[in-house]
Amino acid sequence: MIHMERPEPEQSSRTKKGSLIPIFLVSLFLCAALTGLWLFLAPTSPLKRSTSRQEQVGQAMGKPSASPAPSQKAAASTDSGRAENIATPPVVDQIEPPAGETTPAARQPGEKDQRCKALAARLHGFFSLLDKEEYFQQFQVGLPAQQYFLTLAKKLLSNPPVVARETDDLYTMLKNMAHFFRVIGGRNITIIKTILDRERDTVEDVAADLYQWTTGPECDEPEFSFHASIDQLYEYAGFFLNSISGRSYLFRRDSRSRLLVNYYAILLVNEANEEGDNRYGIDLRALIPRAIDDIEHSNQLIYKEKYLDTLYGLMEKYPQKTKISRSGVPNESGLEWKKADPPVRKAGSLHQG
Repeated sequence: MIHMERPEPEQSSRTKKGSLIPIFLVSLFLCAALTGLWLFLAPTSPLKRSTSRQEQVGQAMGKPSASPAPSQKAAASTDSGRAENIATPPVVDQIEPPAGETTPAARQPGEKDQRCKALAARLHGFFSLLDKEEYFQQFQVGLPAQQYFLTLAKKLLSNPPVVARETDDLYTMLKNMAHFFRVIGGRNITIIKTILDRERDTVEDVAADLYQWTTGPECDEPEFSFHASIDQLYEYAGFFLNSISGRSYLFRRDSRSRLLVNYYAILLVNEANEEGDNRYGIDLRALIPRAIDDIEHSNQLIYKEKYLDTLYGLMEKYPQKTKISRSGVPNESGLEWKKADPPVRKAGSLHQG
């Protein structure tokens, strides 16, 4: 049997040649790694920093990123300056108001216009929605809701009730008791009562908007063309607060309507006091605590806490009158004026419904 033997010298030479290849590859890999590490750790050039900052500012402002790479130094300085201008907003010189005039006063006309437009839009929107309600359409009033109610309001304002000395004769008393029936009629009263019941979730907002519309700076908007003076509204405030007929009328209404009418009647008398035109001498010192007590014990009002905060503020403005002697014992002599302690806010008086 013949044995084929490989020559030893050739085998060793191939082995040596093959062993050099891995060493060469490892060296190349190490060189590449060192080069990449140096490039990564090397400081970034000003051109690249400015370009990167410009891209960040552009993204923050919602602009598409564009990072041209100019090769000349002049282009690099231009881009960096551009980036600084974008990053740092220009300083605008503040215009000083004229002497004797403040900046808020200068903005008042614009604020008044915005306020009037907002009130008119909300009030007009309420009546527009009312036109689409099926229950209102069934009454067939023959007019858009806004025009219908403004017509009723103008009738009531031009025919005020008797506030002072209504008990001097029986005729005046009976006339006052039937005031709303005489002026606008029983059918319109039924319509109003139905709307107050169906729109109980929005009636407080509408009442607040109407109060602001009539007592604030005069608004003249085509969407809601209605004007009522404090003098006209004061007549009805006095009727509900200071007359037997007005108070008896409120006691026949639902509690929400009664509380709202009392609340805004107090505010209107306060407005008349501020203008020096409380001609019937309506004393709010006894009416405010009574209104606070009624609202505290009610859960029918959405903005109950706001009403209470306002009334408590008015209590500080109108101190309560009490009879006390100089020794502190109540009697008929030694009358003094004392600022009575306001009622204590009861726990759990937040709106419950």
